[in-house]
Amino acid sequence: MLTKTDLESYFTKESQTTIKVMRAFPADQKDFKPHEKSQEAIRLMSTFVFEMYLLSTYLFGDELDRARFQTYQPESVEAVIGDFEKETAGVLSRLMTLPDSGLEKTVEFAGTKFMADEFAMMMLHDQIHHRGQLTVYVRMAGGKVPSIYGPSADDESTNL
Repeated sequence: MLTKTDLESYFTKESQTTIKVMRAFPADQKDFKPHEKSQEAIRLMSTFVFEMYLLSTYLFGDELDRARFQTYQPESVEAVIGDFEKETAGVLSRLMTLPDSGLEKTVEFAGTKFMADEFAMMMLHDQIHHRGQLTVYVRMAGGKVPSIYGPSADDESTNL
């Protein structure tokens, strides 16, 4: 089982990287989508906000309001980044005050049962997955993909 400190460390590091990728996206291209079946960039970035909302709901027992995400329409890339930063900070703050037993409870999500720490990691892995999608959007929309786990061909501070 993961500890609260482990989760805080993972979420802090990965969320900072996600924000770096979000900031690399050309702000004037918020409606960009690489294919007709793809989401607009702003909607893809909204997924990061919703994942934090789901964590609050399932880890801390907040009431789930599905309409909140369905009606969430940030006006700009900066707005969605700000909302993600705010939601992430709230989750991290509450995580550190959660009793240890809070990570041992069972969470049911989408018909599957998880231990709370496993659910948190699943949400983090989903963030990483969608961040990977966003890196493709960044490049296709004319932005420069930042270094994530290692050098990027677009990161001028590295010599590839």
